[in-house]
Amino acid sequence: MTTATREARNIEATKAIYAAVPAGDLQTALDLMDPEVRITYYGVDQIPYAGDYRGIDEAVTFFTRVGESIAITEMEAWTFIAQGDELATWGRQRFRRLATGHEWESEFAHIITLRDGRWLHFRDFMNSALTLRAFTPAPIVG
Repeated sequence: MTTATREARNIEATKAIYAAVPAGDLQTALDLMDPEVRITYYGVDQIPYAGDYRGIDEAVTFFTRVGESIAITEMEAWTFIAQGDELATWGRQRFRRLATGHEWESEFAHIITLRDGRWLHFRDFMNSALTLRAFTPAPIVG
């Protein structure tokens, strides 16, 4: 397989995951992840899904925590930069916290390492300060 073919396959796998997650199609997303997948969401403990998750079982835990906390109402990736099995994406997401209805949006940068066309390590960089605000109770003014 040529490098260009491998890069195109990696981009297509990533686009498929990006379509599956907001649609609630977890199985499609998991099918495109390596059994040793690692998902890293950078954020503080108040964000219920922040952390480092290793393996398919922990990937399910991550997506379950996300799905119990927020709805991803929009997701648009507009840039894909591939170099072999390394992929960087840039885009925008819109979220709604299920418990409160609070909505916010953020641009994101994802750094993804793939193996055999499946995600091996996914790193999520976004404006976690906005996400923290969604999970922080508003001060009581009286």
